[in-house]
Amino acid sequence: MIHNFTQSLRHEREQADAADLIYREYLHPDQIIRYSNDTPHDMEMQKKDIDVSLVFGGKTFHISEKFRDNDYGDMYLEVYSKYPGTKGWLLTGSPDAIVYFTPAKVYWIGHHTLIKCYMEHLQPLLKDEWFDEIFVSGKNIIKKNIRVNQRPTTISIIQAHNRDGAAWETIGIAIPFRLLTDNGVKIKIIKDHLP
Repeated sequence: MIHNFTQSLRHEREQADAADLIYREYLHPDQIIRYSNDTPHDMEMQKKDIDVSLVFGGKTFHISEKFRDNDYGDMYLEVYSKYPGTKGWLLTGSPDAIVYFTPAKVYWIGHHTLIKCYMEHLQPLLKDEWFDEIFVSGKNIIKKNIRVNQRPTTISIIQAHNRDGAAWETIGIAIPFRLLTDNGVKIKIIKDHLP
């Protein structure tokens, strides 16, 4: 899949109004603060993978928003932003939660529990050669079988070919939601409207 970073960023920013409506309707925050104006402060928040802050009674939650065109029953975790030298948002971001938007559902995912699950249960099972394999092959996706706590599961390693002036490869993994919740990741479904 060829991925244009500028178009993707534009598409993500176009989703902001719809996301804000969901926040207002389902979560009722006192305030929504977006970091999308390319000011120095907003860019600093973006580097921390924080797109928006939601304020509830004086308590602020920093949110990373992820938008997916389909709900595959799994979550994409960006391991490498630019393979092999630049780690992805999973390991470099510092939000309180990830709000994961799909057409049918919206998920609130505890970032700290996600990192803990990745570091303790997933990272030790991922082989460096799998990332090398997809990178060298140029494929978009490869499937690998792993056993987490003796439970077999299939994961997808996904590569996006970024072409936006420069060229680089982003590589991550798609992990079934069931595996995440079974291993301590806090996930709450905010919106569950089937089409």
